[in-house]
Amino acid sequence: MHKLVRKAAVVVAASSAAFGLAVTSTSAAPQATWTVTPGGAVTAHADNPAVVTDSGEFACDSADGTGSVKGGSGLDGAGIGSIDSLSFDGCSALGLTLEITTNGTPYAINITGVSADNPDHVTGEIAGVNAHVSGPACSADFTGTVHGYFDNTKSALIADGTSQDLTASNASCLGIINNGDTVALKATVEMSPGQTITAD
Repeated sequence: MHKLVRKAAVVVAASSAAFGLAVTSTSAAPQATWTVTPGGAVTAHADNPAVVTDSGEFACDSADGTGSVKGGSGLDGAGIGSIDSLSFDGCSALGLTLEITTNGTPYAINITGVSADNPDHVTGEIAGVNAHVSGPACSADFTGTVHGYFDNTKSALIADGTSQDLTASNASCLGIINNGDTVALKATVEMSPGQTITAD
């Protein structure tokens, strides 16, 4: 059960990474500046975001949020967007309901480069994530930077569950969650309106 419970927090952060960006580029090399169209306010939704470990998966029913993306050309990849609010529904582990809350928003959305394997995949991160998970006799904080990539063909952020991005602290969970534990995300987050980012 401890594997499932401690993974719940990643849903918060990782769904966060989703807001506002679908990216494309004509080059597989990292670019210094970017053009974003149209930019502005965005919403995001993920069905069944899952947290994965060697022992299994944990899923919430959904995640929703709001954010914004800068518009125009000549933009730095750092701080190109932000996550302003997040909410999560239907999170549980082995029948025990878990509450997930986020602190310290907005979170910065950064673009870090273009995938060498697929020019439609632009690597990115959500910095400064701070999530709190609570349930029966259990609480813990998770902080860190969530990594993933933006798939322009799907207008969605993809987190494949291979990057253990968030680290536990202030854990009080009868040993179920321990300080230093890490969690990973598997999710496809759809954005509205869809954004396009191209390398200048």
